[in-house]
Amino acid sequence: MANVRDVLIIGGGVIGLTTAYFLAKRGLRVTITEANDFGQESSWAGAGIISPGHPRRAKSALGRLRALSASLFGELSAELRERTGIDNGYWQCGGLELRRSPDALEKIRVETLMREEQGEGATCEVLEGEQLRQHEPALSENLPGAVYFPEMAQLRNPWHLRALCAACAQVNAELRPFTPVLDLIRDNDRIHAARTPEDRLIADKYIICAGAWADRLLQPLGLSLGIRPIRGQIVLLRTPKLVLHHIILGGEEYLVPRRDGQILVGSTVEDAGFDKRTTAEAIGHLIETAIHWVPALRAAELVRAWAGLRPGSPDGRPFIGRVPGYANLFIAAGHFRSGITLSPGTALVLSELVVGSGPSVPLDAFRPERLTT
Repeated sequence: MANVRDVLIIGGGVIGLTTAYFLAKRGLRVTITEANDFGQESSWAGAGIISPGHPRRAKSALGRLRALSASLFGELSAELRERTGIDNGYWQCGGLELRRSPDALEKIRVETLMREEQGEGATCEVLEGEQLRQHEPALSENLPGAVYFPEMAQLRNPWHLRALCAACAQVNAELRPFTPVLDLIRDNDRIHAARTPEDRLIADKYIICAGAWADRLLQPLGLSLGIRPIRGQIVLLRTPKLVLHHIILGGEEYLVPRRDGQILVGSTVEDAGFDKRTTAEAIGHLIETAIHWVPALRAAELVRAWAGLRPGSPDGRPFIGRVPGYANLFIAAGHFRSGITLSPGTALVLSELVVGSGPSVPLDAFRPERLTT
């Protein structure tokens, strides 16, 4: 007799692990599978930036989900630390979105950004020249200003993933690493089982959290959402003492300082398929950007570089909800560069859907069939 679980989650990144933890805390029997080791793909490779927001003031669908997540992270981090003894490095350090030139068009862009973020409930203010360097003295004198987000936060991705794995085990979620799901076996409008190389896993409900690999499971079911891998390369630098105190953002690039003197420099956005190699051109560009923003980083130690495959969606929004045509199949994938940022909110609304309660934020903008109807 097969061991039938309440929920089978396919994909052990930050979205799948957080969802497994939330569901198992509700008392559901949860199994979570991962083709390799847990959290070693996009979730491990990211920088851990947590964007701010205010749940009651946010207006857009993505803004509301982001704000919900931001409101949950402090409590979730403390809960994980208390339950497992693992500190995930959560730190509300604040962030600076750089104004990259003094011209009028750039000033308009920054002012527009500030209005949009304030409309979503984020606290922010414009800093000019010397105000900027009072907040962050190491920044280049050639940078004309920035928008300051005091509530922007960060965590250490590998630490957070270890904490989630340990917490899942403590609430009796079954963790099955190195267990790739080859396909889903359907019976009319229901999924009957998930086939692995060793066996079949049977559950009442199934959730696909497979990131850039989600479409490989969906296509045999007659659905393709257009989720594709987008390569992001990152460089790790180290300084003898803390050079930066805030996250620095500028377009696609960013600097994320850790309390121990390490600084993440990211990231590229490359449509390179499932190729996770780093390239000299991209790494050189990232280092050049870091030195341009913070001249003192010329003397920083180059520790290592890596790449991750972020799951991009055609319209920039993740897919969260029931898979059309299947009564017991759900998906949460396509979060692109915001997997960490959106993970608690996604896990909360997905667990609410699975148990049949109303989601904490409306999900119509994230429904899987939105691009096919």
